[in-house]
Amino acid sequence: MKQTQFLILGGMLLSGACGSAAAQSDVTMYGIIDVGVTHIDNLPGGSKTYMRPGSKDGSRLGFLGSEDLGGGLKAIFKLEAGFNPDDGTAGQAGSLFNRAAYLGLSDRKLGTLTLGRQYSSYFDAINPLGPVPVVTGAAGDHPGDIDGFDITIRSNNAIKYTSPTWHGITASAMVATGEQAGHNGSGGEHSASIKYEGGGWRHALAYQMLKNGPSQTGWDSTASTSFSKSAVNAGYLSAADVQYIAAASRYGQDNWTLGGSFSNVQYHANAASLFRDTAIFNTGAVLASWKTQSPWVLGAGFSYTRASRANGISDNANYRQFSLQQAYWLSSRTSIYILEATQRARGKTLGTDGVSVIDAGATIGVSQSGNVASDAHQTLLGIGLRHAF
Repeated sequence: MKQTQFLILGGMLLSGACGSAAAQSDVTMYGIIDVGVTHIDNLPGGSKTYMRPGSKDGSRLGFLGSEDLGGGLKAIFKLEAGFNPDDGTAGQAGSLFNRAAYLGLSDRKLGTLTLGRQYSSYFDAINPLGPVPVVTGAAGDHPGDIDGFDITIRSNNAIKYTSPTWHGITASAMVATGEQAGHNGSGGEHSASIKYEGGGWRHALAYQMLKNGPSQTGWDSTASTSFSKSAVNAGYLSAADVQYIAAASRYGQDNWTLGGSFSNVQYHANAASLFRDTAIFNTGAVLASWKTQSPWVLGAGFSYTRASRANGISDNANYRQFSLQQAYWLSSRTSIYILEATQRARGKTLGTDGVSVIDAGATIGVSQSGNVASDAHQTLLGIGLRHAF
């Protein structure tokens, strides 16, 4: 859907508000505080034990609001700031509401239109069926969050439309712009998704395209969208754009769920890129969770990521990762959790210069991307406390 179509829809929603009296408004403050201790081995300087914020759920403070405009139309907003409880710093330097900051209109018949900093349609559909709810991002993300299933991709200057749910089916589309003078089309994003929920089943199919800005030596910091950077994709950050296609399914009953996903991510090169051939990463994953009769909730996940043969590499990189989570719920809002993960990397990949061929290094999930193993193996153990309010 083109941006002009979003604006037309916005006009329709605004016209529906004309003449309607405000009936009721509501604002909710909410948040999560999550902090723990993590031990990770096989680093160049040896093992490391440190206090880590947000191992299970990223710590945040948010405000969610709506006003009833009458006739089924509502004005809505969301402001959400991430922070690090271990030292009190912002989750992203220089940004207050770094997780979300948007305003919109929601109509029960026409759907919802939002404008501002927000997650893409791709993320909204895929993330709930990925590893984060079952084995968490700290230990369970697909290596380097290569397919964007975690919360590392957020878009500025975004306009998103989400349809009403019809027979369990919901569709969504979003566009975001780089807003750089003289570089129309640079640094933007567009995405679309469709999902279904019913009879214990949840399915999602989604697409996303991120465009680099004019400064392509690494991913341009002025692009509207940033994404996870790790040893997995370090040689391909000068891409002209990155394309994501993903499908996921999950089936669940009252106390257990089973699910799986597949993703295809392509880093496309142009004349300004440091590498020359399209780099492709395919990831398959399975997940399971079980809520026992006691307060324990258990989760397990396995993922396999494989890069394509390109850029002079014949022994292409691949990553196998197995993750576990055990959460003991003291109440509906407070839990103690334990995380375990192990990864083995094999093959070759490109170094940060986009030219040198190097051994693939293990790097668990995405939150450990700064702790690349000294060789092909890495193991993580963590314990933490999480409280929501």
